[in-house]
Amino acid sequence: MKQRRQNLPKSRITIFLVVLQLLEVLLLSLVVSAAHANNFIGEWEGAARSDSEKTRFAVSINNQEQNLSAAMSLLDVGVVGWPAQSVVIENDALKMIFFADSGPQEIVLKIDGDVMIGTWHESNFAEPAKIVLSKNQRQVSVQEERVLIDGEAGKLGASLILPTSSTSGPGVVFLHGSGPQTRDSNRFAALTLAEHGIASLIYDKRGVGESDGDFDNVTFEALASDAVRAAEFLRKQERVSSVGFYGHSQGGWIAPLAGTIWQHTAFVITSSGPAVSPAREAEWDAVYQLRKANMSHEVEQEVRLLIRQWHSGIREGDWSQFKRVLSEARASSWFESLNLDDFNAPAEESFSRSYRRIMDYTPMETLTSIQFPLLAILSPDDESIDAVETENLLNVLKDEGQDITIKSYRGYDHSMHRIGSKNSRIRWPEFPDDYFSIQSSFIKKASSIQKSNQFENQVGVSE
Repeated sequence: MKQRRQNLPKSRITIFLVVLQLLEVLLLSLVVSAAHANNFIGEWEGAARSDSEKTRFAVSINNQEQNLSAAMSLLDVGVVGWPAQSVVIENDALKMIFFADSGPQEIVLKIDGDVMIGTWHESNFAEPAKIVLSKNQRQVSVQEERVLIDGEAGKLGASLILPTSSTSGPGVVFLHGSGPQTRDSNRFAALTLAEHGIASLIYDKRGVGESDGDFDNVTFEALASDAVRAAEFLRKQERVSSVGFYGHSQGGWIAPLAGTIWQHTAFVITSSGPAVSPAREAEWDAVYQLRKANMSHEVEQEVRLLIRQWHSGIREGDWSQFKRVLSEARASSWFESLNLDDFNAPAEESFSRSYRRIMDYTPMETLTSIQFPLLAILSPDDESIDAVETENLLNVLKDEGQDITIKSYRGYDHSMHRIGSKNSRIRWPEFPDDYFSIQSSFIKKASSIQKSNQFENQVGVSE
């Protein structure tokens, strides 16, 4: 019997061949994409430029299991490890999307010989910024180790950041601003100081991240005790010769307090740290608005009275006086133009219980008793604290013999980032050029003085 010959219809053969061609193209594109991806992988550093601004820019690009990821750092702004939400390769270009408060920002990069060039598109700016990057050939100068420290409220999750140099040098414990802040809020500053040969310990605030406890219902004294535990841990490190404290904003109240509690304090640095109580400092936001609007001194006094009555209500639980003053304020012409935030109504009791713990803390009592050098970094244009008032108070202590150095930067905000002239928008609001070098010099000088004093005391004892 003859075997029947089975022939595929021509249409099926055609479809089969087309599918094979598509698979071949897809496979080739995957190989090409992988090759392109490998070209982008690595650490890149350079600059981003607009018509009027320039900033140091770095990006780290990785490829794990065919999944591209990227993170960028703005080395003049204080941003480190900002992760991309999307990383893809399209038409030989690497396209990254980063999310910010102002919306998505798109960065597109291409390889051009030995460099990588591209553009940065942001909705707030019509013209894209230009980026030029080279492969980063610098050796890593920083070591980081995640650790747990015993605190009064439990464990403190922390990171020990050390220069790679084997020589012994000073160290600094970074404190937090207000709110639930993790160690990452101080990572950039710690990494930058490590490049200057200074060790750091950054940690999650009590009750935040890997740290136990409650960050909300806590006193400044309790937060200072956490800083002291961190300092004791840092001082035990073999390559750390002396330790001080650094505190920004709310940390500017706590760092000097921790310094007076701990007998081994070599120095304290405060950045935008008030020399007045939290209750007094709370008046400044509204007063700042008034002064920018050229309101009269009489209006300023009315606003201060309202805010003081609000604080009296928290202290005493009696809101009758506040309500009376608030009613009078509502009838004033300035009331609707002013953003009074919390001072429009009596505070809730849950907030009052927490705020009572800190609102009347008087930092001048601490500052008059310091036995270590203090560097106070301020800006007269600070929108959150009255830096001029604080500088005046510190100068009084300085005249009385306290070892206080004041560095004031005009044209910078509470975060010590540059402010645009005439309210113009800044694309990359960077730190002052000498911001970290001044801190580094101060730390090394203060630590050297402490070491010299310890030697003299030892010699005196032996004699």
